Amino acid sequence: MRTTMRRIPAAFATLALAVLGAAVPATGAHASTASTASTASTASTASTASTASSVATASPTATASEACEKAWHNARNGYLYLYSGFDCSGHLAATATDDPDWGDSSGSVHGVAVGTVRSLLFKASSGLAVELYAGPDYTGSHVCLTRSESYLTEVGGAEFPDGTPLDAARSHRWTWASACDDRFLD
Repeated sequence: MRTTMRRIPAAFATLALAVLGAAVPATGAHASTASTASTASTASTASTASTASSVATASPTATASEACEKAWHNARNGYLYLYSGFDCSGHLAATATDDPDWGDSSGSVHGVAVGTVRSLLFKASSGLAVELYAGPDYTGSHVCLTRSESYLTEVGGAEFPDGTPLDAARSHRWTWASACDDRFLD
């Protein structure tokens, strides 16, 4: 009888945790919204309402891309990953350093043509961000991705603040999130 009495509180505690887990949504930064139902907002108020994308955000209704989730868990901290396919498929590059021109033959990202990047993943420490630029040499419109934006399962539809499609990104550099001045993708 003593064994049975000890099992009841343990079973009750397990059941309570399961109910709590179902009732309280996870707030991890790795959930991604479905591409047809989400909106990625940018610093531009004109494009915010019309920009549909799969920005990774913590949302109780979010559904995660299994491929991007797996890629995120296997990713190295402090890296930006670029993919030629949707849902983090078709690896193009992985970088932990700045790169002034994705299309040239030097740097950590090279030979990536405009419009080639279909999805991306960003795994960084708290406080760090990566700035994506529409032009080479860190020029043109730009947005910041932070730790809370783990991945974009589909870059198509997202835009820079000036309306340039995000898949036209040409360069990136690391910065502190506090230096982004509200130029965030989400």
